[in-house]
Amino acid sequence: MLVPALKLLRYGLGNRASRLILSLGLHYCDACQMTRLEHAMTIYLGGCSPNSPSCRVFSWMFGGLIDLGRAVFHVDRSSFVEYFSDPTTRRGLLAVVSGIARYGVTKPQLLNAPFLVVWNLTNLCNLRCRHCYQGAGLRSPDELTTSQKLGVVEELARSGVVSVAFSGGEPLMAADLFDVAAKVKEEGMHFAIATNGTLISHDMARRLKALGTDYVEISLDSADAGEHDQFRGVHGAFERTLQGIKNCVAEGIYTCIATTVTKLNAS
Repeated sequence: MLVPALKLLRYGLGNRASRLILSLGLHYCDACQMTRLEHAMTIYLGGCSPNSPSCRVFSWMFGGLIDLGRAVFHVDRSSFVEYFSDPTTRRGLLAVVSGIARYGVTKPQLLNAPFLVVWNLTNLCNLRCRHCYQGAGLRSPDELTTSQKLGVVEELARSGVVSVAFSGGEPLMAADLFDVAAKVKEEGMHFAIATNGTLISHDMARRLKALGTDYVEISLDSADAGEHDQFRGVHGAFERTLQGIKNCVAEGIYTCIATTVTKLNAS
């Protein structure tokens, strides 16, 4: 059933006429502070009304293409509206649609911007990991100011990026992490953080939850405290990391463990 549906979708959205309609939506509207595609999607979801005759016409054409896609996959309108009312999910769909407008239906689907951008927010780190690709430790002299970081977030959002993940160094050591992360969420992007977990106290976990953090990835390289601490270069890191994991889970944050597999811990 899926293969015929995908073929039908390819001919329905990947044909020249549909792509021409979609390509009209790639233009950014300074008045609306979004692309025509974003505006049309917001209108379809019932979030606003057309601002002009051209917006009305484009939103009508775009709505027809959405209805075609819903019919192909047997999705009723109310379910579609409910699912894509989530800003991140909506950005994901728009990323795919924008890719179809520019490149057609491809395998894999080509996009205008990456779904995920991993950003080494700072070079600061409180551990001395043996495998560190970043040479982290001290703050780099050329790190961006908070104002510059906020500008980067705006550029990523305008480019159509769906998810931003902070890494490092240890991102929780960046003094402006919550300011920049709040901007990521404000722009409707998925926010994730990759951390060694040692700085996630109960209070820090609550702050991450309140921010709306979508995903936390915490490094844990062994079930043995000694092995983990040896790998991470600091005595006691294991217990602090384990507690950080527990604190995130207690707050209901989607949390995952990341393990670097080497000959030291593979047995």
